[in-house]
Amino acid sequence: MRKQYRQAVNALLAAERIVLAGHVNPDGDTLGCVLAMAHVLRRLGKDVTAISTDGVPDNLRWLPGAELIVRGTERRDFDLAVACDAGALERVGRSVIAAIQSAPQLLNIDHHIPDGVFGDILIVDSAAAATAELIWQLILKLSARSNKALADKDVAVCLMTGLITDTGSFRFMNVTPNTFLLAARLQRLGALPAPIAELVFENRSCASVKLLGRALDSLKLSHDGRVAWSQITAQDFDDLNATDSETEGIVNHVRSIQGVDVGILFREVPGQKVRISLRARDGADVNRIANAFGGGGHRLAAGCSVTPPLKGVEEAVVAEALRQLDARG
Repeated sequence: MRKQYRQAVNALLAAERIVLAGHVNPDGDTLGCVLAMAHVLRRLGKDVTAISTDGVPDNLRWLPGAELIVRGTERRDFDLAVACDAGALERVGRSVIAAIQSAPQLLNIDHHIPDGVFGDILIVDSAAAATAELIWQLILKLSARSNKALADKDVAVCLMTGLITDTGSFRFMNVTPNTFLLAARLQRLGALPAPIAELVFENRSCASVKLLGRALDSLKLSHDGRVAWSQITAQDFDDLNATDSETEGIVNHVRSIQGVDVGILFREVPGQKVRISLRARDGADVNRIANAFGGGGHRLAAGCSVTPPLKGVEEAVVAEALRQLDARG
């Protein structure tokens, strides 16, 4: 990995115009990484464009620099593109791919299991609990090469948000000693876990709580109790004047049922494909399920988007989940 970090540092220092992007339906890790890199690169005097095709969800608008995020750009003069936590190039969003591909070089920083590796320079490590861990290492190396202290409180808050969201507040099986060591360093820079966790998980809109109610009201269990799933329909979104970003975290409630190995949330987002979030307990692998439908992610957390109708999608994904569980015994 030393060679890859060296290549990444060289590319970032050589580039003047840099575009950063994360995945669609952004979470704290992808946005935290994009914003942390934006802060660092601006301090290095770079012209930075930070993109999230779905914008910034309400529970993350407080992130330092969130106002810098744009939904797209017509610019095609970038020297370097950086994809953070994307999983696959298509997951940056159709409106963003052209800007990414216009750059002569692409740096891919990710902790997802690669499904068709993309990028000219790869910093990919599925053992990392969050992409934030990889971004931190890159920032340290940029600091050393530039002789500047690039990590401050804003950067630390962005990366701590990535750690907290992708580890479920350090509850998930992906947590390692390195995760806690990084959390300690970030806290010393001023990123306090408690207020960040409260802003992320206990700062919900009224509509998002009502969406949770609709989802739980639709809850279903497979005959053997190993798979649970819920749905949020287009009508639910219309009734509550809600957006897809307000469904964040709902799938964890579905997975939390005793005896359930895989929890699934189906969202019939108006005017779009059916979006699917999958969560697993240790021993199951929802990345394999998502891959079967053109998606991806981690072993314990993954997602995909499938063409409607909702009922057919639900039947197909649940059947695949059961098939995968049977195959793994």
